[in-house]
Parts: sequence; C-alpha cells; structure tokens
Amino acid sequence: MRQDGLSGNASLEDAMTADDDPDSMQSFLLQALSRSGGGERGGYLAQKNVALVQSLDGLRRGLLHRVGSSVYGNLRKKVSLVTMALLDDVSSLVDVPQPNARGRCSVGDLRQLILWGIRHNVTWNTQALGVNSHGLPSSLPFLSCPPSEADELRSRRTPDQPSTKKGPSSRTISKQKHLHDLSTTPHHSQINQPQTGRTRESYNLQREIEYSTSIEILEAACNESIPGLTGVSNFTVFLYCKLFEGESGSVNPAEAQMVLDLHATCSDAAWYLSAAEEDYLWVHVCSEFFAHEFNNTVCANSSFWLQRAQQAAVTKDYQFFNLTSIDDLCVQLTGEAIESPVLAENCVAQLGSRLLSAQAFRHCFLPNNTVLISALCGRRSPDSHQTLPEGSWAAEYCSKIHNFSHVDTVEETCQYRAWAVHHFTNSTLLELCEQTHGLREYICLNATLYNWLLGEMPQLADFCADLQAELESRKCLLQRFFDMLPAPYKFDTSQLCVDPAPLLVEALHKLSVCEVEGGEREGFLVVLGYVLRVLDFMVGLSSGLDEGEREARQGLGQAILLSSLLDNTSWATLQPEASMSVLHTVGVFLRREQNATLKEDLLSCFSPVLWDLIQRDDNSSALRFLLQEYLQMPRDSIRTLVMSAEKDAVKRFLSHMHQSWDQLQVETGQASQKELQAMETMTAAFIHKFPRVTPELFVDLSQFIPFMSVSDIMSFPASLIVNDSVLTAIRDHSSGMKSMQKKAFVKRLLQSSVVGDVPTWPPYFISSILTLLPYLPVSHFQQLTSHQLTPLVELLGNSSLDGVRGRHVLRTLFSKQNNLTSDNIRRLGVLACYLDPVVLGSFLQDSAVSSALWQQLAQCMSKGFISSRGRLSSWLIPAVESLNVSSMASAELSAFSGLLPQLGGSFLLSLPSQLLVEILSQPGLPRYYPAQAFQMLSMISNDTPLTMDKLCRLKPLLSGLSPAVLKELQWPEISDAAHCQCWKMLLTELKPGHRAILYNAMQEALHRDAQNFTQQANCLLTFFPLRKLTETLNGETMLRDVSLYRDIRWSQQQAQLLFKKIHKFKNITSKMVRDLGHIAGGMSCDFLRLWSNDTDFVTLLQFVSELPGGTRPALRKCIVDELRKQSEIDLSALSSGFAATLPVTMIEDLSNASFRAILDHIQTHFADFLRMPHYKQTNLAEKAVTELGSYQAEGEIDGTTLDVLGALLPFLDRDSLALVDRGALALRLEEMRSFCLPKEALRDISALLTQKDLLGEPSKWQVGDVEHLGRLVFSLSTKQINSIPLTVLNKDTVEQVLVGQSRWEDSVVGGVCETQCMDQHRQRRLTQSLVRGIVKARSRRAKVPVPSCADIRGTFPSAWTSTQLSRMSQEDLKQCVEVFAQDASMSSEQRRALWLKLRKSFSPVRELRADQVLALGPVVTEMGERELQEANLTDLGVLAHLGTLTDWNPKKMRAVILGMMRKRKLKVEQLSAVDLATLGHLLCGLYPSEIKRLSPYNLSVAVLFLREASLPCTEQQMEELTSRLSRPEAFGTVSAWGPEVFTEIGTLAVGLEDMVLSALVQEQVAGITPEAIALMSPKKMAVVFSAVQMSWLSAEQAWAVTEEQWAQLDTEQRHAVGLARYEGDVLLELRGRNSAPAADSFTTSSLALCLLLWQLI
Repeated sequence: MRQDGLSGNASLEDAMTADDDPDSMQSFLLQALSRSGGGERGGYLAQKNVALVQSLDGLRRGLLHRVGSSVYGNLRKKVSLVTMALLDDVSSLVDVPQPNARGRCSVGDLRQLILWGIRHNVTWNTQALGVNSHGLPSSLPFLSCPPSEADELRSRRTPDQPSTKKGPSSRTISKQKHLHDLSTTPHHSQINQPQTGRTRESYNLQREIEYSTSIEILEAACNESIPGLTGVSNFTVFLYCKLFEGESGSVNPAEAQMVLDLHATCSDAAWYLSAAEEDYLWVHVCSEFFAHEFNNTVCANSSFWLQRAQQAAVTKDYQFFNLTSIDDLCVQLTGEAIESPVLAENCVAQLGSRLLSAQAFRHCFLPNNTVLISALCGRRSPDSHQTLPEGSWAAEYCSKIHNFSHVDTVEETCQYRAWAVHHFTNSTLLELCEQTHGLREYICLNATLYNWLLGEMPQLADFCADLQAELESRKCLLQRFFDMLPAPYKFDTSQLCVDPAPLLVEALHKLSVCEVEGGEREGFLVVLGYVLRVLDFMVGLSSGLDEGEREARQGLGQAILLSSLLDNTSWATLQPEASMSVLHTVGVFLRREQNATLKEDLLSCFSPVLWDLIQRDDNSSALRFLLQEYLQMPRDSIRTLVMSAEKDAVKRFLSHMHQSWDQLQVETGQASQKELQAMETMTAAFIHKFPRVTPELFVDLSQFIPFMSVSDIMSFPASLIVNDSVLTAIRDHSSGMKSMQKKAFVKRLLQSSVVGDVPTWPPYFISSILTLLPYLPVSHFQQLTSHQLTPLVELLGNSSLDGVRGRHVLRTLFSKQNNLTSDNIRRLGVLACYLDPVVLGSFLQDSAVSSALWQQLAQCMSKGFISSRGRLSSWLIPAVESLNVSSMASAELSAFSGLLPQLGGSFLLSLPSQLLVEILSQPGLPRYYPAQAFQMLSMISNDTPLTMDKLCRLKPLLSGLSPAVLKELQWPEISDAAHCQCWKMLLTELKPGHRAILYNAMQEALHRDAQNFTQQANCLLTFFPLRKLTETLNGETMLRDVSLYRDIRWSQQQAQLLFKKIHKFKNITSKMVRDLGHIAGGMSCDFLRLWSNDTDFVTLLQFVSELPGGTRPALRKCIVDELRKQSEIDLSALSSGFAATLPVTMIEDLSNASFRAILDHIQTHFADFLRMPHYKQTNLAEKAVTELGSYQAEGEIDGTTLDVLGALLPFLDRDSLALVDRGALALRLEEMRSFCLPKEALRDISALLTQKDLLGEPSKWQVGDVEHLGRLVFSLSTKQINSIPLTVLNKDTVEQVLVGQSRWEDSVVGGVCETQCMDQHRQRRLTQSLVRGIVKARSRRAKVPVPSCADIRGTFPSAWTSTQLSRMSQEDLKQCVEVFAQDASMSSEQRRALWLKLRKSFSPVRELRADQVLALGPVVTEMGERELQEANLTDLGVLAHLGTLTDWNPKKMRAVILGMMRKRKLKVEQLSAVDLATLGHLLCGLYPSEIKRLSPYNLSVAVLFLREASLPCTEQQMEELTSRLSRPEAFGTVSAWGPEVFTEIGTLAVGLEDMVLSALVQEQVAGITPEAIALMSPKKMAVVFSAVQMSWLSAEQAWAVTEEQWAQLDTEQRHAVGLARYEGDVLLELRGRNSAPAADSFTTSSLALCLLLWQLI
C-alpha cells in the first residue's frame, strides 16, 4: 500500500537535478512534448515550436526564482484556510452522520467517511484514491458548452441517416476494423516508452515489422513486381498507386495525404462498364458520395444500359448482369432501401471532406495486413514459398515474413473481448496473449473483472502494477494539458501530439463559450477544485527542489480530495489500490488515536463502508485489525453499531467473516476477559439483528458459537437446531464451546417436535449429535437403549462422558460384568474408568491389558472423571509402583499427575528433582498431603536452586513450606510486577501460620539486602501487619507518593489507618477522595456525613460503592442511613455490587435495569450473595422471578425462568418452589448439583424432588436415580435416606455421592455455603445414614465389617467406629495414614484407636521426623504428654499445622509448647512474632502468668495471623493476651484504639475486659469483627453491651449473634439486635421475631419506634 505524499517521475527528478543548465531543461521539455504517438514526427513538431518550449522553460525558471521555503509555508497556510472553508461548504452538501444520544448512527457512505476523516485530521492518500497524480489533472465535466455548427450538422446527419446500402460481408468489416485498430495504435520510440520488459519490446517490434512488410506488398503491386492482389480489384490497386505514389515512384504511407479525385472517375461511363464488375464497392462509393455524377452518368443515361447489355451478350455473362443490378442503386437514390456496403464512420467523414490519407485509404478499402500476406504467401508449410518463382520478389518476401507467421494464430486466439471469464484464469493462454494490445488495460481497468481474478490469481497484482502511470506517461504535454481542461472536446487529444495548431484554435474558442453547470454554490466549489488541481500541477513542476514542497502538495491533495466529494458518481467504484489505501489510513488512525469516543464514532457510523471495502479487497489483515478494534469498544457501543447497520450489510459482513475466519487466526485462548466479553456482546448483537435465524445465517454465524449466550441459544427456533448444516456447524465448533452452551443446544434440540422420544432416535441422528450426547440430560440419556449405544461404544469411549452417563452405558451393554473381556476393556476407552474397582483390579493383574488400562485410569484421574483418592487407587497404586520410573519421560509421568499424590513419599522421592519440578509446575494439579509436600520441597531446595518463580509454580507443594526451605530461597527484585503477582498468590493461598513464615523470611531478605521497602515492595504492603504499617508509612509520604499506593488492594483496617493518617496531615476534600483510590475505602462515617449536603455527594457515593473488594459493613451502614435521609438520590448511581446489599425496601425502588445489573453481579460474585442474610437472599430470588419470569400468568415457573434464576432457585420461598415445572427441573438436576442448598429450603427441595412426576418415593429408587441426584441426596431427610434400598446404596454409588459432595465443598461457592448456609451437624447425620449399609452389618447375625484401606478411601475415616479401626491390618493402616490425617471430624476415641495401632510404626517418638508428624495429622493430638515433649516439634512448618488443630486438651498443648521452647532453648519473652503466629491454638498452652511475659510488640505483629483463629483459651488467658496488646509497645490503651485496631485483632477482641467493652464508642464497636461477636460468651455479651451499643451493630455483626447469645439478651437488647439485622425495617424485624419468646406488644412497639426515631435524629 502506497504511503501518503507524492513523488515525481524518475525522468522528472533526473531533469530537475540539472536546473542550472538551460539546455538540459529545454531538452526535458522537448522530450515531454514529443512523448506521444507521433514518434519522431512529434519531436519534429516540438522542434518547430521552440517558442513554446522556451516560454515554458522561462515560466519554470521564474517560478523557481520566486519560490522558497517561505512561499511553501505561505502556500500551506492559504491552502489550509481554503480547506477549512471548503470543509464547511462541502459538509453542508455532503451530510456526515453523527451518533445520537443513544449512540445510534445512520450508516454513512465512502464520501462521508472521507469527509469525516478530513474533519478529524486524517490524511488520506490522494494518489491511491485517484484524486491526485504526478502530472496534470484529468478533466472535470462541470462545464456546459453550446454545440458548434459542425456538431449540429453531425448530430442531424448521423442519427437520421442510417446506412441502408448493401455493404461488404461481416468478415470484411471485421478485418477492416482490426486493420484500423492496428494501424492507429500509437507507435512510441523506445526512448519515450516506459520500461515494461523485453517481451513487450519484442511484441512491438513484431508489429512494426508486420506493418512495414504489408506496405511492401502494396508497393510491389504498384511496381508490378507481383501480378495484382488476390481479393482486391485491379481498380482499387490502381487507384491506391495513382493517388499515393511519391515522386520517386515509391509509396510514402506515413506522410502521403492527397485530394482523392473520384469526381472524374464517378463521371466516366466507360469506367462503370469496364471496372464496376470487380469494383462494385467503388460503384457504391460513387452513388453515395458523388450522387450527382452517378445519376447523370448511369441512371439518366439510357445508352449506358444498351452498352451493358451488348457487353453481356458478347461475354455471355448473363448471370453477372442479372446479379449486379446497378439499377438498384438508382432506385435507392429515390428513397427505397436496399442493402449497401457500410463504411466505418471515420471513412465516411473523410470522404465527405474529400480528404483521404494513405493510411485511411488502406483502412477503408483494403483488407488487413494478415489477409494481404496470407493471399500472397498462403498458409502452406514452411517450405511452401519455394513453389513461387525462384528468385522472385514474392519468394524472397514470403521467406522473410515466415518468421512472423505465427502472429495470425495469436491474433485469432487472443481476441480477449470474446473470452469467457474462465479464459482469464488460463495461465497458458495469458502467457501467449500477454502482449496483446489492450488486454492489460481490459483486465486491470475493469474493477469487477479485476477483483474476481485477483482472488483466483493473486499474482495479477504485479501484472497490473502502475498501469495508470504508464498510460499517463505516453501523453505529450499538450495532450495532458487539454485532458485537464474542463471543456468537453470532441476531438482526440492525442492529435495534439501530431499537429496541434488547428485543434488549439478550436479548443480556445470552445472554452470561451462554456458555462459552469449546477447551482452557483456547487459550481463555485467545483471550479475551486479545478483551480486547486492546476495549482497542484504548477507546484509539482518544482518537485524535489524544496523540503516544503511535499507538505504543500499534501495539503493541496487533501483540498482537492475535499472538492471531489461533490461528485457522487466518481465514488461509486474504487480501484483495488484505493480500497487498500482507505483501509490502511483508517487502520493507522485507529492505532494512533487516543480518544476512544472518536474511534467509537468512526466505527459506529462507517463500519458498513469498511466492511464493503474489506470484502471488495478480500483484505483479511484489515478485517483482523478491525475485529480487534471492535473488541476494545464498550459493550453498548458494539451492540449499537451492529443494530444500526443495514441487515444486508451485516449479512454480507458475516458471510465474508465466516469465509475468512481461518485467515483471521483468532486465538480465544489468549484473549483477555474484556475481549471475550466483547465477542459475546458482538455475537448477541448479530443474533438479535435477525428476528429469525435461517440455517444459512447460522452457518455464517458458526464461528461465534463459542461466544453465544445460553439465552440466545434457547431463542433459536427448535426446527433450526435439527437442520443438518446447523448440526454440522455445532459439531465443528464444539471444541471451543462451554458445557453450558452444549447443554443449551441440547435442551433446544429436545424441544423440537421432530426429534421424538429418545428410544426412537435412529443411529444416523445420534451420530450427528455425538458431540452433544455427553450433555444430553441424564433423564434422557438413561433412555438410550443397548441397540442405540452398541455402535457408539468406541466413539463414546473417546469422548468426555461423565460418570453418571458412563455407568448407564456400562449397565446397558454389560448387565453382567462377568461378560467383560480383555477385548472389551480395550474398546471401552474412558468408559473403563467407570467400572467397579473390584472388576478393574482383576484386569490390572492381567498383563495383556494392564499397561493400557492403568494409563487410561490415570488419565481419567488427571482429568477429574474419577477421584484419585477413591477405592480405585488402592488397586491402581501397586500397578504404577512396579513401573521403572527412571525410564519414564516427563510427559508420561504427567499423564497420571492426578494419581501422584496417592503414590506415597517413597515413590515421589525416587523421582529426580528436576523432573518433579517439571511435573508439579503444570497448572490445575491437586494439592499434595503436607507430609509429601514437606519432603519434596526439602529435596528440591537441596538439589536445585529454588527461586521465587519456581516456588510460585510449585503451588501443589505450598503446604510443605518451612523456614529451612525459605532460607535457601533465592530472592529476586521484589519490584518486578511478575514477582508481585507471585507474592500475592502465595500470601493469599497459604494458611496463616505459613503466611507468617513467608512474611518473616521476606522481612529478613529486605533487611539483609538493605532494600528500600516502600519502593521495592509496594505489592507486599497489603499483607503487612497494621503495627508494621504504622511504622513504615506516614501521611506526608502517602500523600506525596499517592500514585504508588492508590491502586493497592488494602485490607479494611489498613485503608482506615492510612486514610486517618492522610486526613490528619491534610484536610481531605471530596474531590481529593478519588485521587486516593482504594485508600478512600477507609473513610470514616463522620467524614462521609461532612459532605452529605455537597453537590458532589452522589459522585462520592458512586465512587466509594465501586471500589473493588466491597464496602466495609460500618461504612455501608452509614451510606444506607444517608440514603434514607436523602430519598431524592438516584440509587442507580450506586454500583450493582453495593446495590445488592441495600435494604429490602430500597431494592423495591430500583429500576428494572438496575435490578438486572444486580442479578448479573450475583451470577459472577455468588459467594458474596451467600454471605447475605437469608431474608435478603429470598427477597432477591423472588424479585428475580417477578422481574424475569411469567409464572404468575401460567401458574408455574418454566424452564426459561429456571435458566435465568440459576443458582438462585433454592432461595425461593416455599410457595414459589411449589410452582416449579417438574419436567423442566428434571432436565436441570445436573446443574442443581452445584447449587448451594440453604438449610431453610431443604424440606421444600426434598418435597419437590420426591414428587411422583419427578423421582418419586426414595424407597423405589434405582441406582440410576441416586447417580442422577448425586449430592442432592443430602437434601432428603434422614428418614428418606434410610428408606433407600441398601442394594442401591452400594459401595460404588455411595462413593460417587461422597466424591461429588467433597468436590463441591472444595469449590469457592461450596466453601462459603458450608460455613454460611448449611447445618454441619445435620450434614454429618445424613452422611452416616448414607454409608450405613457399608459400615454396619447387614443383619444381626452378620459380622461387623472390618474396613480395608480401599473402604476407608471409598467412604471417610470418621464413618467407622474406633473398634473397626482398631481391627484394621497394619498394612492397610500404613497405606491410609495420610487419608486419616485429612479427616478432622474424627472423635477422640477414633484418633486414640489409630494412634495405638500406628505407634509401633512410628516409634521411637523422639526420632519422629517432621514429615511423619505431618502424616499423622490430627492423630498427633492423641499422643501422650511425655511423647509430645520428647518429639522434635521445633520446625515452624510443622507447628503451623499443629497450631490449626482444634482437638488439643490444655495439658497436651502445654506439653508441645514447653517441649519446643526447651529444645530451642527459648524463654517466653524470646518468642518472636513468627513463633507466636505459627503456634496458633497452642498459645493456649501458656499459663496466664506466662502470657504476661510475651513481647507486646511481637504479639501485635503476630495478631494479623491469629485474628481468624478460634483460640481454645480460657477467659483469663484471653484477657491477658488483649492486655499485652494494649501496652504502649503494641497498640496503646484501648480507649485510644480506632476501629482499625479492633478489626486487626479479630477474634482476640473477645478477651477485652467487661468494663472496657462497656465503654466502647460507636466507631470502636463498628470495628469488632462478626467472628469475635460470635465467640463472645453469651453471659458476657448480655452484660457488657447495652441496647444502645447493640443498635450500633452492622447487619453482619447482628446476624453473627448466636442462638445461645440471643437467649441471654433482655427484651431491649433483642429488639436492638433485631433492628440492626433488618437495617431499621420495623415490619421485617417484627416478622423475624416470630421464633423469639413473647413480649408485651406495647413495650415492643414503643421500643422499636424509639430506636428508629433515635437513628433518624
């Protein structure tokens, strides 16, 4: 693509370099004047016009003397002014679309795009657009000229007198026309020709030789060297020789031009009698052009006919006499029409003027050169010329011409105008005809043909390169000048290069009588454009002489381009080069422009124009760039852009994008979240653009299938999905689809009436939906028959079929598992993973299939299809342990990475350290047991240098961190952004004790390397204890370098501290708040109230509500209070995350759009929703149904509403749950497995699932029903679970349910739901009921089962009694020791039984290694006090684990802490902050008197890592801990504590004395964490907090009050807590007190009213 700006021709530049040499300049002008078809004659004429040459040269010299850089500067300024004036005028005539208030924009055309670009400083490539050139501008048809007399005569004569005479045959006409084309082709000397290659020169040489040799034939006929010309009358030859024979007796065809004396010939009757027989053509010439002579001589002369009859009688040629009826010509003169010879128009014109040149004579009356040569030499063999008389002129001539005989064949073959389109793609034909005159122009200047051929033959671009410049260079200077003039001249301007004088006179006359067309305004603008073109040409004469010339011409080019926009027709079609230029210029603008709004305007208004240019040019790179720009636009702008475009334009764009998708190389895996969301928005907009999507349109949309939303998929017509082409498109793009999309396609497919019942599906249909089959609802999948599944076994074995469906396939095809053979196992693929582990165990011992089988099983574990910790691992581990690990590559070991944690430490430690690092650095690996992680990290740090990068990649081993490993760690520059991300991952995912170890190691590294902390470790500041942060930062430093700290994600207490420091140093205004970034989240309620009457208060609220991480409860409570006071504030200004937490009454006031934004926020932040009070959850769910559903009219909640509700479904109230469509719910049970089931809704959900039209009574369930429900089984009551037949609850089925529940609990949503919404005691009871058939004897006579390690893995350790555990074999115990360590719910008796069995394997205790202690896990708590003192428990990594155990008794905790201090020779006073942090619960092993001796400073630092722990200390111990924190070395006196200190110490606030708690002010109460309130003893809470203090509680704090605490509160305290829970809503509070003890209604109402009034005041 050419760049903007113009450069002169090479010849022009060369000439200009010699500007001081007048001769060289004049030579250049002479050369320019002679550059035409005149050849030497043109040069001769130029030599005759020396005055013109000298005048032009003088003009040039005068211009160059006056022009300098200042002139160019002035010119640029004036052109700029003209451009601005033009811009306003053209804009008023060419309306440019502008986006309206809603962002919609009427689609503009190319002219409007050009105008928009000029208005916004876009510099277009005027040369590529065809507006500017290196030479004089082309003519503009803006003048209207009156016709001349000759024009009038011609206009009257030509159309009204059609030739009706009988003329020559079509063959003769075509030959004459071809002869004319060849003879009138301009012949250029090689000096003036552009360099187009040797082949073109050879072709021109051939034509010249052929031309000259054909003239030789005519000369030979005149000299009688040959006896006449075959096919040509003797009279014609005679006439030619007589008229055009020179004085020397030779023909001079180039210059001969004489008056043709046919007047005398046509008056000679004898000639008619003697010559008319063979020169009938000339008889016609006489009758038409010399009618008077012909009539007097022939028609009126009766003697003529007598003579003619006598002649016929003598010659007996009666036939000729009859056929040649000259009488017909006489009749024609009276007006009767007969056929006559037709002469070319130029022949008629020249005969009419009685001027006929030799060239014109040959064209009009002689055959073409090929016919002449063929007639003389014939089409004989190469030796045929020897038949001519030897030595004759004809023989010599034919011998010479033979070398060019092939030209005739080429001529006939290369009649390109008669070619079909496919001929132009024939490379052989193009090579033969590439030099045919006009072929290149025919291809390259025909935009439609060129664009089509370019797609088939990309090399055509080179073939057409610079054609326009080449054609332009053939013109002489005068021809260029007159082509520039606006007057419509009728003469051929190429004649100016031959004889300009007469034509110049006519041209000047015509120009003087022409007028401007159009209106006055339009005419002025067009004339101005013409003047600019002339000015551009004049400036171009000095090309290259000054640096300013380029800029001047560039400005002129833009002005000329602007003026050309008035002519709409000239912009209808573009050359390929112009299309590419526009796309390139737009691309440069979008790449460089920083104003996002401007870019959006361009794309919104002119995208369809760009689409058309891209399609026309088939420019995939431009399409790729444009797509990237779309992805950077706001989602609303993308939607508006698509909806504003015409449907046909969008269809064409989609079709082109579909065809070009592979070339676009769209990598969705590397796209950012914003780009993926933009793609989803664009996809939705394309779908919404068309109310009904057809199969063809869907195929064009198919590349967007991975970005289609579930709602859009469900909106497709059901009949569309069953279309074959649609199913093929879905199958082709299935690899990029999400599971929810595939499920949606399946649901829509099932809604088609064409599909029918599942058992009736034919095999071909099942094959067509094979990629969707794994997502067929379980209720439908379980209807597939053995006849349908048998052909698909291998295909399903290679798919991602899950366990529920896979087990159905196995039950259907292999009802008796003893039917399985080794061959079946090989064919099953992934289905083999779902076989009973006992069956698999037998095949793992079969050498024929064991290798392939264990690899398949290991892959299933790595992909998560089956659990790596289940029963199967007990059979799989021995098979893998027998392998030769040293010979296995990293890729092979990675194949069973999911199984590696189960292989034990000995196996893992046998692997090389480097290999371990490679395997464990892969993403998505499971966590390793602490003992294994400890061993492997220690080995890796010893064998290889351990860096921070490597440690971050070893995420599965983080539970094994220890000071020894961190001591060897190589610390990088902490300022590196990548390392900061690594730090954040480490410090957020580690447990508090390990986080303290890492923090301490980092502190030591900083001090050791003397690094400036505030500059090197900004990314770590958020993990610093409040005490350290107080020392490190001050208000002045923060305010000075606020840009360094504003974007750090500070904790709530840190933000409060920093905001207070900054505000203390300098008063913060409301406008300064935004500059503080995340620190603004620490503002106090008093500060917020200061600005409540400010005009920017709403903006302030909006900013605070949008801060990431959420608003802290106390500040949120303050904002809600202000919103109640100022009801006029528009709640839609608040962020959706904040709005979701508003009181119920405020939620009702939100607009529909705001509420939909809340629902979107909940879907993406569901864990935050789970932390809300249940009444708010239910309110949001119910409002969602009202907003999005239509069940009220239909009496049920249908499938569409269920899809929109998603995980909100279990939070509906009882009445709404009863309205759920059972059939729709059956299709979505699989999705429900991931839902949080709150304890309040379990009874209703259970009733729903056990309806007859869903699953029915549990006592009648089959294995498939339990598999279908999965963890939803736990929604049943204990009685219902006990009613499920034990044959159904077999080991395999129970394990699948437990694995599903365990995986869900490990998820983010599951973890929050477990602690916030579930009843843990109820869950344990249900789990025991589920496993009853496995852990208990089936009958009274049956023996109590003794578990194996496989049984423990298939259930959980606490499911078995201590007696059963004590009876386990030693081997099974050793295999499962780390499994026992993961169950924290074991009772003391169970742990004791295990330790008694394991003691032999772990003796002597004093020699226990750190990894062995970690392997025992909670079993350690059952070791004796002496054993605990003897054991080496000094490693902080081990203590960090032991400190989290909750089953210690005080004596054993003291034994551990005393043993550690004795071995490390430490006193209590010497315990460091990291020691205190890692001890955790073990701190309660110190006596109160010992706690008094702890370092207050170290404890204040360690409290960050202890704040979440529920310490099992006595009240006295807790009071001593908080007493140390109130020392000056820590946080100072409690009365001076801010809320941030209360938040920092977390649960340790429970230890504050009663008097201290009673004296807390509102701001301090706000800092107490909900966890601390929940741990406070009921009696203490009732004593220390007054009703007024309890009214200060936030909703989160109030809901943390336990039932036991509530029971101890008096009436006033209860109502204060109730109002805090319901955020001041009296009605809700009264409703929520239904379960509370009764109270006097008057007292209740009065107190509630008083509290509400007090809050408002």
